Amino acid sequence: MALKNVVKKEDFKKYFAVCQKQAWIFHDLVNFKKSIKFKKEKLYEFFINMELNDETEFDTSTGFDPLDIYEHLLNGEDLTEEEQKQRDILQKELESIEGLQLSPLSSSSIVDGNSISDASKEYFIFDLYKENRKNKTNYKYFDFSIYGYDEAIQKTQELLQNDEYKVLFEPSFESHNKKLRVRCDILINKGNRHIEIIEVKASTRQKKEHFYDLFYQWYTLERLGYTIDRIGLCLINENYYRGYDVIPDTERLLADLEEKIDYETEIRPILEKGIEVKSTGEPDDIDYESLFKIQYDYHSAKLSNSFITFFENICQQLNIEKILEEISESFDTDKILRNKFCGSYKFDYKNATIKKKETYCQHVVYYFDKNEPNLFDLPRFKQKAAEVHWNSGEIYFEEIKDKYDILNEKDEPYLDDIKMRLINVTNEYYNNNGNISSNSVVDTTRLPSLLHVLKDYIKYPIYMYDFETSYWAVPNFNRSKSYQQIPFQYSIHIIKDDKFDFKKSEETMDHYSFIASDRSDPRPEFLKKFLQDSFSHGPGVYVAYNRGFERMVIKHLMIAFPEFAKPLKYIWQNTIDLMDFFTLPKDNWLIYHPKFKGSASIKKTQPALDDSLTYNDLRIRKGDQASSVFRNFVDGAFDQEQWDNIFKNDMLLYCNRDTLAMVVVLQVVIKYIKDVKPDYREVIESWNK
Repeated sequence: MALKNVVKKEDFKKYFAVCQKQAWIFHDLVNFKKSIKFKKEKLYEFFINMELNDETEFDTSTGFDPLDIYEHLLNGEDLTEEEQKQRDILQKELESIEGLQLSPLSSSSIVDGNSISDASKEYFIFDLYKENRKNKTNYKYFDFSIYGYDEAIQKTQELLQNDEYKVLFEPSFESHNKKLRVRCDILINKGNRHIEIIEVKASTRQKKEHFYDLFYQWYTLERLGYTIDRIGLCLINENYYRGYDVIPDTERLLADLEEKIDYETEIRPILEKGIEVKSTGEPDDIDYESLFKIQYDYHSAKLSNSFITFFENICQQLNIEKILEEISESFDTDKILRNKFCGSYKFDYKNATIKKKETYCQHVVYYFDKNEPNLFDLPRFKQKAAEVHWNSGEIYFEEIKDKYDILNEKDEPYLDDIKMRLINVTNEYYNNNGNISSNSVVDTTRLPSLLHVLKDYIKYPIYMYDFETSYWAVPNFNRSKSYQQIPFQYSIHIIKDDKFDFKKSEETMDHYSFIASDRSDPRPEFLKKFLQDSFSHGPGVYVAYNRGFERMVIKHLMIAFPEFAKPLKYIWQNTIDLMDFFTLPKDNWLIYHPKFKGSASIKKTQPALDDSLTYNDLRIRKGDQASSVFRNFVDGAFDQEQWDNIFKNDMLLYCNRDTLAMVVVLQVVIKYIKDVKPDYREVIESWNK
C-alpha cells in the first residue's frame, strides 16, 4: 500500500484516541494555518480546549485553547523571550517526524519530559550494568539522541545487526516508503531481529494516548519484519518518595482525618512552645529503581491484557492498512471537518480490542457566534450541545423558552431544571440591558440550602487563605514524590467581624503572607509561618476557593512533617469551600450571574460579581505563571538577586489579590442574600437555639 502523505505518530494517536478532526488540524503547519483561516472566515467554530497534562492528585487546570495560543506564537509581534522559545518549539514539532504533542509548551513541562527521559536512561544503563555483572557479559548501550533523523535511521540498522549492543536509546525506523516514522524511547535488542519496545512517559498512570503511541510503534516495526517479544510502558511510580529509606505509611499518617482535635489542649501548647520545623536537608540521590515502574499490560479497573494481545486482536478486527490510507488521504482536503462525528475509538477490555464510537463532535462544529449566550456555555454540557447543534442548529439561549424545546432521540429533554434556570437568568439579563435583580441571581426556590452554606460565614474569625505551589516530575526535595504540589507561598485575609469591606481591606481586615526566600525546600519555613498566622486570631473558620486543592497540600504536609499533624488536621477539618455557593454537589448554582458563563472559576465569578477589583495592574495574573516563576528560580533559570528584586514582589501582589478576590465574592454573595432575605442572620442563629 502506498500512502499519499506521512502519517505521524501524533496523527495516529489523535485519530484513534481523540478526534479525527484534531488529527487533521495538527498534522502540519499548512492545515493548522487553514484552521485559523476557517475560524476567521466564520466557517467553523473550534472547541479544542486541551486539558493540561496534570499528573498531580488534584486537577487545577482549566486547559488551554491551542488555536488561540499557537496562533499568537506563530503570528504575534513583540513576543517575550519565553514565547519566542515556544514558537521555535511549535514550528519544530509541527514539522517533526512524530508530530505535535498538544501542550502549553511551558518550560516546566519540557524540563519534566527531559528530566524523566534522562532519568530513565540512567535506570536502564544501571540495569544493563547489573546484568553484565551477574552474567559476566559485556553488553553495550547506545544513545541516538545526538543524531538527526536520517543519520539515526542508518545508524539504527547498523547497530541492530551487532548483538553486542543490547539497549538502544531513541533508535529510529521508517516504513511504507517513509510515510510511517518511529523513534522508540528504548529498544532492547535480543538478536536475530527479536526486540522489546519500552515507551517512557512522564506520567504516573496509563492513558489511552500511551496505548496508541505503542500501537503505532508496534505496527511499524512489525511491518519491517521485526519480532516484538514484549512491549512495556515505563511510568513514574506514584508511591516513590525521595529521601526515605522506608516509604512513609501514608494510610497510618492520614488515618482518622476527622478525629476531634481540641485547640486548647492539642494546639495551643504547640504554638506557645514556638514552632520550629527542621530542614529536609540536601536532597538524597534519586533511587531510579524505585522511581520507575514498567507495565506490560493495558488495563481497566478489573481487566487487563498484554499490549501485544490487544494489538494483534485489533489487527484481526480492523484493516489498519486501510485506516492508515484514509488518514493519509484526509490531510489533502478539509472535507473531514464537516463530519458530524469524531470517529474515535473506545476500548473493549473484555475482548482486548477497540471499537469505533459514534460520538457527536464537540471539537469542530459549523460556525455560530459563541460570544452570544449559547448551549456550549452551560457547565458539563458541551457533548450534548454539540449533538443539538449538529441535529437542529438550535444553539442560542434566546431560542429556548422551555426545557422541552430541545429533545433527544428518545423525546426526553436535554435540559434539567437547573440548566433551564441558567438560561432564563441569562436571557433576563440581556433582555434588560445588562441589569438583573437579586431575586434572579439567588435561586429563591432553594433558599434553605443557600442559608445552610452561609451559616459558617457568620462565625469569626474567618481565615481566607490561598496557596501557590510548584511541582516536579522527578521529586526535587526530600520527603516529596513525583508531581507533588510543593507550597512556596500563601496569602491569608482574616475577617474579624461583619464590618469587613474589601474596598477598605487594610482598615477592616488583617492580612498575612509568605513567600520562599531561596532555592531550598520552602516547606519548613512555609509551615512554620502558616501555622503561626493561621492561629494568630485563635481558632476559626478556614476558607479556600476549591478547597480540595488546599486540603491536598495540607495532607502532604502532614505526611512530610507528622509532628505538626494535629494543627494541620485542625485546619483541614475546618476548611470550607467558597465555591459551594456555586457548585455544591446536587445543589449547583445557588448563586448564578450570567457573566459566569457556566464557570465557577474565581477568575469568572469575582469580576462578574464586582469588577472593581482586577488583576490588570499585575505582571503576574495567573497561578500557573506564579508556579512557573518559582520553579524556574529553583531550577536556576535566574539568580537570587533577580528573585529578590524583580519577581518576589510581583508574586506577593498576585497571591494577595487572590484572597482579596475571595473576600469580594463573599461580600457580594452576602449582599444578594440580604436583598432577598433581610433576616437571614436571625434565621441561621435560630437553628442553634
